[in-house]
Amino acid sequence: MNFEATFKPMYVGSMLVKNRLVVPAMDSHMPDENGMIGEDALNYYGARARGGFGMIIVEIAAVQKSGIGMPHEINIYDDTSIPGLTALASRIKHYGSRAVIQLHHAGRETVAAMAGQQPVAPSSVPCPTNRETPHEMTTLEVYELIQDYIDASVRAQKAGFDAVEIHAAHGYMGGQFLSPRSNRRIDEFGGSIEGRAYFLKLIVEGIKAACGKDYPVIVRISTDESRIGGIQLNESIIHAQLLEAYGYDAIHLSAGTYGAWDTIVPPPDAQQGWNLSATKVIKSAVTIPVIAVGRYTDPYFINLAITRGDTDFISLGRQSIADPDFPNKMFSGELMDIVPCLSCTQRCMSFNDPSTLQEGDYGVSCLLNPMSNDRPDVRLNTAAQPKKVMVIGAGPAGLEAAWVAAKRGHTVTLYEKGPKSRAGGQFLIAAYPPFKQDLTRAIRYYLNMCEKYGVEMVFEKEVDAAFIAEKKPDVVIVATGATPLKPAIPGISGENVKQAINVLLGEPVKGNVLVIGGGLVGVETAEYCTDYCNKVTIVEMKPEIASELYLTVRDSLLRRFKHEEIEVHTNTRVIEIAENGIVCEENGVQKVLDGYDSIILALGAKAYNPFEQLNDLAPEVYTIGDAKQARSALEAIYEGFRIAQAI
Repeated sequence: MNFEATFKPMYVGSMLVKNRLVVPAMDSHMPDENGMIGEDALNYYGARARGGFGMIIVEIAAVQKSGIGMPHEINIYDDTSIPGLTALASRIKHYGSRAVIQLHHAGRETVAAMAGQQPVAPSSVPCPTNRETPHEMTTLEVYELIQDYIDASVRAQKAGFDAVEIHAAHGYMGGQFLSPRSNRRIDEFGGSIEGRAYFLKLIVEGIKAACGKDYPVIVRISTDESRIGGIQLNESIIHAQLLEAYGYDAIHLSAGTYGAWDTIVPPPDAQQGWNLSATKVIKSAVTIPVIAVGRYTDPYFINLAITRGDTDFISLGRQSIADPDFPNKMFSGELMDIVPCLSCTQRCMSFNDPSTLQEGDYGVSCLLNPMSNDRPDVRLNTAAQPKKVMVIGAGPAGLEAAWVAAKRGHTVTLYEKGPKSRAGGQFLIAAYPPFKQDLTRAIRYYLNMCEKYGVEMVFEKEVDAAFIAEKKPDVVIVATGATPLKPAIPGISGENVKQAINVLLGEPVKGNVLVIGGGLVGVETAEYCTDYCNKVTIVEMKPEIASELYLTVRDSLLRRFKHEEIEVHTNTRVIEIAENGIVCEENGVQKVLDGYDSIILALGAKAYNPFEQLNDLAPEVYTIGDAKQARSALEAIYEGFRIAQAI
């Protein structure tokens, strides 16, 4: 398939866009702390333009300093920003992409510490998450803000941007005017649906007057705010029709607000194209182009949505973070080379918390692609001296190290004691719970990259020191993974006790089961068991379960737990495992939980490294991933990359 519909050019107003693939505005943390554009931002956006995206919408740019809602938010509120913005527009356009910048004011969705003053909003209705009461703007202040949007558009045009996008989705300022939940005004900017849209009407009219009637202006709105009393689909249809009549050249359809963050950043259990039904309805109600969002990761699904006429453009969001070359790979048919987005948010949403990142890492990036943001320090060069490299273990750390080292010119052999059908290590086991199947795409991607760059993969071969001595590698990378923990709890060796990883790999369970451990493996095993068991219970020593999951992923999991009636006991320490249950201490009170056919252990893992004298194995020896210390895939893959990059 050549995906003709996806790569057919289309106009947005007067702007011809070469294909239908869009990078939507997403906070990247790549501008500097003052919101100025430097080399990091140029490299990040330049990589996506080079990768073939038809339109790149640069992340939120503040039209007022007091409207900043994110650290490192781009400054477009004064002329000092123009040189950097000019360089950014030029970098994007150099590769044939259309450069668009999103104009933003956080309104009530910020805090005084960031905005430098009390947040302002259409009405004094606090944000449901930040909960700081905003200053209700006077009518004059609203007109002044409209002028700031117009002035920012003039700067964008002067800098060379092909178009601007007004952010009126996700509960930001434009959306706060549109929403009956946040707009209680009784002047010309409130009351009726038309009054609430008047703010956006004056903005587009002012931009067209200042920048020329042919200067394209896109607007981003939410099809549904997913909050009680907020915008719903029928109202968003009317919004779209009004905005088209006012002069907007395209409508970018998202959903959610800060009070419904999992709608903005949907977890893995959200269907691909989850917002498409609303998009189709709105597209049928307007004649201008429509841009859809909705966790799109698959080229076939993208092309189907466009071919079927459900939408005109597709925003790839996190998929564009995972693989900046997605369009070029899709166009050329190199689909197996695409780095798949798992919607895990383990790395793309962690950039605001340096404590979660590996040393030297910063900015937006991807769990599966440490090279994602194209910083100079994460680029690959050809090895100065090709070496003979042995990688032991075909988990995510070993696979990443193997293909990266081979791409750099080393001769790489990967050894795995299991069969090829079991490649992937913990990734493969993690693919068995509900909504985790995309992990198999990641494993196939890694195997493909190893094959593409000439890694010799030897399966069903357990490596020992004698074998290493026989092969005489220059470099040994130990990626042998981890084994489950089995602490000294009385009764833990009973016939009714199973390991979670064995259950996930098919060991049968039935009746009632109790899972000990509420970490990631434990909660996913518990949910897996609901297909086969009458009752599932989970106990965890900590105050909450699944604390390591990103908030939207965890919230979705907890909702499913409630729906599936999985019983959860937190602050619970297991004292003894009995024949049909456990003796435990819950919140300081000893009790018995019984009536269970099986007890499943999900108590973590410990590093597995079968080699005693590592430094004697080869001139260079490295231990990575769980073999070094049992942690998450984020650390494992990053370590594999960095070692392969350095040797």
